[in-house]
Amino acid sequence: MSKYNETILTSVGLDLATRAANGKTKFTITKATATADDLTAMSEAELQNLTVLPNEIQTGSITNQTENIPNSKSVVGTEILFTNQGIDKGYLVNAVGLYAKEDGKDEEILYALNTAVEPEFMPDFADQVLLQFRITMYVIVGRTENVTVTIDPSGMASKDYVNTKIAEIDVNDKIQDEGIAKKLQNKLVYTDNKSQDKNAITQVAEALGSAVYGFKTIDKDGNVTSILPDADSLVTLPGEWNNNTGGSTDPDHPAAGVDIYPGSLANGEITERNLEWSGTDDPTKDLTVTFKDDPGSNPFGQYSGLTILGHIQKTVMTSGTKGAVSNLELNYDLNNVAKNGYFTTTSPYPIYISQSDIASGQELDIPINGVGEGLDGSNTKPAIIHLKYNADKTMTISHEDGYVNDGNSAGATGANYSFVVELIATFSTQKAVAQLPSSINLFTGSASGNIVLSGLSNYFENSMDGIQISLANDTDGVSNQRLILNSAPTIKIPKEDLVLGNSFDGSKDLQNLINRKVSFQDNPSPNYWEMGTGSYTIQKVNSTIIKLAKGILNISITLTAKNSISSKVVEFPLSVIRISTYKN
Repeated sequence: MSKYNETILTSVGLDLATRAANGKTKFTITKATATADDLTAMSEAELQNLTVLPNEIQTGSITNQTENIPNSKSVVGTEILFTNQGIDKGYLVNAVGLYAKEDGKDEEILYALNTAVEPEFMPDFADQVLLQFRITMYVIVGRTENVTVTIDPSGMASKDYVNTKIAEIDVNDKIQDEGIAKKLQNKLVYTDNKSQDKNAITQVAEALGSAVYGFKTIDKDGNVTSILPDADSLVTLPGEWNNNTGGSTDPDHPAAGVDIYPGSLANGEITERNLEWSGTDDPTKDLTVTFKDDPGSNPFGQYSGLTILGHIQKTVMTSGTKGAVSNLELNYDLNNVAKNGYFTTTSPYPIYISQSDIASGQELDIPINGVGEGLDGSNTKPAIIHLKYNADKTMTISHEDGYVNDGNSAGATGANYSFVVELIATFSTQKAVAQLPSSINLFTGSASGNIVLSGLSNYFENSMDGIQISLANDTDGVSNQRLILNSAPTIKIPKEDLVLGNSFDGSKDLQNLINRKVSFQDNPSPNYWEMGTGSYTIQKVNSTIIKLAKGILNISITLTAKNSISSKVVEFPLSVIRISTYKN
């Protein structure tokens, strides 16, 4: 099965989308093309600088426009159809380009492109067997009302077109042409359900439903096999196609205790994540959780369940004596490969617990399985948390230490591990949603406090791998002075932390500012800045908590700095200049 990367806006495409977002222009998406050139060696910046798709082989038909991105008025999906009709030589569809034309201009620009991870193979048409390849490109367009998509009327019929045409048919009409009626019946001779007395739409539907035109299969080695209908318009499938035994489990993501894998957070299949608890969890004690919202008589029955975020607390053990304590982030990896600085687990993470398990009132066990840090030790045990939903609508969480050590009964050497709960939220599931391309601007300007984001769905489902916040290179002015930081700091909020109501601490990404000696500027008169004498040393980063709401981030970061000459201590506000998606 073919697979393609996220859509990349070209530089000229981004400029056009930005102006459309500000109501300064309108444009039309005009055509789509495909190339066999392998563009994987090109960097994202090089792809963004393309003005045409290199060595285009064919032009596809734009068959439909969709705007079904949840709660977004800035993203359009363009459905594209490529067929092999007229193709003399088969090729790999290594990239697809989307072109646009600005109102009032004649020139088409390469607006966006998709490159292949696993390209679709487009065979030649020598056997007169039609192959179709469909792809939907989701692109930022600024405002959907400022964009028109040119639908190719010669392409395959869109769903809207079919619905319109069906509505025009008189369902009581009968096919009057005896020749056509006979041909339709010949197509249906092998069925028990004759259509002579049925209306026109029923007869045509049955005939089309039984008309088989053949197709091609391509195996893993690239061998193409044509499967054509026989004289009775029937197709015999290869015997190996009939070995499907069914089943609905997900063997690729096994559960761990009651910890399940309900879907892909990265693909937007997890939604309605609302904060229900966050706080301090001491793994040496039981934690009683009082939920932010009333769980109801059927606890959290309107959701699929609860999700839990946390980290591993590591305690070094030497001959049975406790030593240094540190925290490790979890790394969910089904291949169970240790990652430096992380605790690798094969248990689904974030943790997901189904609503029915919560409502059961039973004690629930969640082991944190996996290789962890990859330490050597003959004596191992996973950390476990135990959860129980109580009659008073609280939840009790208890902890059971895991360990990796040498098994010395007189005093083991190794490490103990505990799972520490940071956050509990609701969750529901849905079909996957198109992800915004990386580096798409959700906000640009200069602001602090409540910052409104554009293009995001209500629960951040389409935010790629997370949100990156770029801060200004200089602070806002205070007492006619401002700091010059020389390099703009950034904060990354991973997708797993993008929970409505959550307060994300960005201090980790700003630690490199502390103790930094920076220059500053004086403002002796309006609209005039000059370099100041001496420097400031940043002593502290304040207000690093970022609050998440629907379509809004609340950010109010300040820097406490001390002047090298006067020893004056000043608190400087630091503005946000850009918020974008990012990809790991």
